[in-house]
Amino acid sequence: MRRKSGLMAFSAQWRISVIPSLALILILWPPPPNRAAAFTRPRSTQASPGGVQDKIALRHPHIAKQLSYPESFIRPTEEWFQYYLNLSKLEQTKIYSRLPNGIDCIRRLGRQRLHEWLAFFLSDAVGLDPSMLRKMIVSRPHLLLYKLSNVQSTTSYFREEVGLSSNDFASLLQAYPSVLMYSIDGRLRPTVEFLQNECGGGEDNWESWRRVIHSYPKIFSHSLEKTLRPKIKFLCKRDSRKSLGLSRSELSQVVAKFPPTLWLSEENLQSKLDFLSDSLDLDDLELRSIIVSYPQVLGLSLEKNLMPKVDFFLDVNGSINCGLSKSQLKEFVIYQPALLAYSLENRLKPRITRMQEKNIFFYYCPKNLMSYTDNKFDSWMSTQVSTWSISE
Repeated sequence: MRRKSGLMAFSAQWRISVIPSLALILILWPPPPNRAAAFTRPRSTQASPGGVQDKIALRHPHIAKQLSYPESFIRPTEEWFQYYLNLSKLEQTKIYSRLPNGIDCIRRLGRQRLHEWLAFFLSDAVGLDPSMLRKMIVSRPHLLLYKLSNVQSTTSYFREEVGLSSNDFASLLQAYPSVLMYSIDGRLRPTVEFLQNECGGGEDNWESWRRVIHSYPKIFSHSLEKTLRPKIKFLCKRDSRKSLGLSRSELSQVVAKFPPTLWLSEENLQSKLDFLSDSLDLDDLELRSIIVSYPQVLGLSLEKNLMPKVDFFLDVNGSINCGLSKSQLKEFVIYQPALLAYSLENRLKPRITRMQEKNIFFYYCPKNLMSYTDNKFDSWMSTQVSTWSISE
């Protein structure tokens, strides 16, 4: 009977199944005790110099290396996956609860596929660090089911065609990892071309649109035909009072400064335009000036932000009396629309209270006073109190 080859004899002794390609060795779990030690002992102390173990070490050093470290014995796929991403028990639970068939899904994917997928995102092509990758997988574990070739194509599109840096692309993935699942020709490229060609700016303003793409990647979740193009029409129409009637260049500025303008509902936007126009007696030109200068005002809650702040500035009977008229408040808002964005409880009320204690009337203060840092405001207050006071 022909003697078994060294590798086959070794596999029989160690309970290892060897496939012809030698690409995979399955070691029963847990590993037999003291097996790895044969590879770590000095050659002079091994039982049979020049024996099976030595031959395997010489011919297949990568296998020997695995056997040299007890902690490196092949683990079940799910255990390897948890170790690779350094997942906590809570994170494991979140991932498995969001995957079809839970932990069995990870087992079916297999270690090789998972390793290739995860290693790609840690490479320079993507630029995620381990903590960023872990966060992305925990929030969107179904991405693991997506083909690596498709992910690589999407990465190539953003990095090479759109021109995002590694940091910008990593930022995009952290904000909206589901962007990896969109078709390049069906969704990504048409949306980028829409921003560039229909929102204004073209090639000359490409840097602004690049910032929009990596800062607000959720724009890709909205339909061009159902949401984005109708919103452009709404922002540019001039057929009624309280409509913005933006020009092409004004539209470009508004979208570049505050992209969510494109996906907030028309009802939401119109209610805020109506309120600003009525409460401040704004004509169309003044309203448009405010929106172009600071479109973020359209993202403020009408009930929780705009109404309480306007009431505060116009209230002459409140405990903190700003006592501004509509025309006076309009001057402030037109000069600095961001006035309506500052916190009522943490900035506006405390500062005006301090000013009233020193008999300083808000209307005669610098129009951008509320934009001062705390230190700059304190310095300004000390100057007014130590020399002269601004009073009505």
